Amino acid sequence: MSKLLSTLFLFSTVFFFGQTQLKVINKSNKQPIHNAAVYCDDELLGKTDFNGNLSLKTKCKKVEILASNYEDVSADVKKSMEISMQPLSEKMDNIDKVIISDKSDPKALRILDEVNKRAKENSPKSLDSYNFKSYSKFSIDVDKDSIDAYKNFLAVRKDSLSKVDKKDLKQKEKDKKDSLIAEDFISASEESQMFLWEKATEYKYSKSFGEKTNIIDNRMSGFKNPIYEALAINISNLDRIPRQLRPENRKLFNFYLSDTLQLDGRKTYLIKFKEITDKKKQNPRKFNGKIYIDSETYALKKFESINKKQNEGNIVSVWKPINGKWFLDSEDIKLKMGDQSFDTSKKDSLKPGEKPKYNQKKFGNYLYVKNRFFDFDINAEQKASEFKGYSLEMKNSDGSLLDKYRTDSLTARESATYTKIDSFVQKNDFEKKLNTLTQLMRGNIRYKMIDFDITKLFSYDKYQGIRLGAGLKLNENFNKTFSPDGYFGYGFKDHTWKYGLGLDVKLSDKRTSVFRLDYVDDVFAAGRFSNNMWDMMMKVSDMNLDLHNGTFYKNQKWGASFLYDISNSLSMKIAVNKEKQKALFDYQYKNLGNSFDNTSATLSLKFAPNDKNIMTPSGKYTYEKAYPQIFLNYEKGFEALGGDLDYNRLDALIIHQFRSKLGYTNIKLFGGISSGNAPIWKNFEIAGQNDANVDHWYSNISTPSNLGFATMPSGTFFADKFAAFKISQSLPFRFKTIGARYSSIELEYQAAIGNLKDRENHQFQFQILDHYYQEVGLMWNRFLGRSFGVGFSYRLGYYQTSQFKDNFGIKIKFSLLN
Repeated sequence: MSKLLSTLFLFSTVFFFGQTQLKVINKSNKQPIHNAAVYCDDELLGKTDFNGNLSLKTKCKKVEILASNYEDVSADVKKSMEISMQPLSEKMDNIDKVIISDKSDPKALRILDEVNKRAKENSPKSLDSYNFKSYSKFSIDVDKDSIDAYKNFLAVRKDSLSKVDKKDLKQKEKDKKDSLIAEDFISASEESQMFLWEKATEYKYSKSFGEKTNIIDNRMSGFKNPIYEALAINISNLDRIPRQLRPENRKLFNFYLSDTLQLDGRKTYLIKFKEITDKKKQNPRKFNGKIYIDSETYALKKFESINKKQNEGNIVSVWKPINGKWFLDSEDIKLKMGDQSFDTSKKDSLKPGEKPKYNQKKFGNYLYVKNRFFDFDINAEQKASEFKGYSLEMKNSDGSLLDKYRTDSLTARESATYTKIDSFVQKNDFEKKLNTLTQLMRGNIRYKMIDFDITKLFSYDKYQGIRLGAGLKLNENFNKTFSPDGYFGYGFKDHTWKYGLGLDVKLSDKRTSVFRLDYVDDVFAAGRFSNNMWDMMMKVSDMNLDLHNGTFYKNQKWGASFLYDISNSLSMKIAVNKEKQKALFDYQYKNLGNSFDNTSATLSLKFAPNDKNIMTPSGKYTYEKAYPQIFLNYEKGFEALGGDLDYNRLDALIIHQFRSKLGYTNIKLFGGISSGNAPIWKNFEIAGQNDANVDHWYSNISTPSNLGFATMPSGTFFADKFAAFKISQSLPFRFKTIGARYSSIELEYQAAIGNLKDRENHQFQFQILDHYYQEVGLMWNRFLGRSFGVGFSYRLGYYQTSQFKDNFGIKIKFSLLN
């Protein structure tokens, strides 16, 4: 018992003396101050008792003490602290000296509402035209205030490493290849930054011709070839409102009108804001930033954002008025990107039996972004020829023109980055590794000259069961003009191999212009809506569309096509196919059986007037997808060249998305019409995602798709003409449940109606959608703060049944796929 008491006493003594003892008193009368709050950054460490005392433990070097009716005090952390606080004067009414309420100031909210209301009016895009230039510098380095300490530390460390037995060192380095890379990088960054990228850009705008961005020149340390996907990155508030000001984020911040002041000779409102996390523990006077708003035009004039944690980062953006419109003038960003940690334990001085103590030396790594804008030319005459091609084009990429646009000279450390990091990246072949990562954005896994299609690896449907396979394409590293490709897959339920072969011939390096030949022997869902011209992510969203569908047909196809971008906004594809098709379900068409020869031609169009694209060696890359998006397909079947079918098939899809006070609204209008002599798969299946024939818990589960109905039985409803729409509404607020991630709620409504002429010609079990089909749904995105969403849908109206399970559908949305 005595040993236990001794242990507890020793533990309590160490615990007590390991803490900081703080006492807070009134500076005037030396009386203790009760309930004084002590904060580290924006986190409450505790409050003093009736004697003004508080024991606390913190890693912070400074704390802030707040008490009602006293001036705030900042103090360095010591083992024992006595803090004197000055009582507030009765005349002092500065908002910073008052305990801030836990809700926004109504005056501040009214001003912000006016800012959003006048955003279009104040935007440069309300002008007829403009053009201007910018110089951008992106760098990664240790904190600028720590550079000398960092260099001195590395010099001492290098000296101590040189004294280590080289044999032992070599043995260790053989076991860890990455240690060599790490040491090379540390050595390279001693006299240079870790990364440097400069870019000079020209921005052009015309109400008649749209937008055009020209990369005048750029240079990225370590990379001889341009990283095209990175060129499109816009790390600035050039065309967008800071997220803190957006209506849908209003509930995440509190806003307070702090002052009215003169800035650049103009009356300006100053609004401070703070992010709402834990109201009980937040420092009421610790703000996350400031918003400066011009009182005359209610335009955003200056924006400052500071990370909640000290030294984690900040953003400062400044706008200026030109011709009554507000242009971004400058922007400086600093964001922490982790730490470099070094083991400084002295293991060689340990006594026998003594355990080593792990000591660390840390240096923070930061991303620095500098944007400067100049040479503004307003309402100048613009020529249509200047806007031809894609919205983003690169004029030069060797860095030879940058000196003309630099707003200040490079420092010696910055200049050394190009030589030091170039050598390091080349030695370790990082350019190829980065190229592999950029291909993932296109849905490919790249290995040297081969691109693997991730959509071909795995799928599941009711006919094939689990399907495993692979798809590969020889990329521009194989040949800049010719690109062969192929794929194969095996279904474990139908026990059949499927495959396809193709050849792309690239006819231009300025825009998409590709001639293709292909052969396919595969199975497809009957009546599927055309997905020609869809981008990779839209196709990925439909990967599980046939999870509960077994209505498939076999297709052997020989085809030729030509894909061409008429402009940045309009794309066209013409295809000619010769096919042998056979139903893989119990089906007869008229008296012709269930297999047919088909000769057809298809014209596909995509119109996306607000998309922003750039041409790369791998093809066109859409770096900013915008709305509306319009897709149109017309297919004609011929009784020629051995064809059995004569039909016309037209389908269209319109997608639009916009933001309002209600949040984000997404609308999809789609429909189709088929006529003539054609089997059921040349008509339309209204994409159901439910399994009405199986009485299992999983039969009602699906994943969100572009056009599917979660409560509709799969492979059941067919039409030769139909119209449908789908509208989803993301509510204008976000909330936290578990963890640091925000969740959101999305409401959905969709409906369809159609008909099928000469139903008796199609001999199999199906239904006609000749009444209004409706379903409503709700999706909880980032469910409980996780990386997936959970939702449900419910069937309404004519097709509703008395059985709850028939009307109910569950949807699981994986963030990776959406």
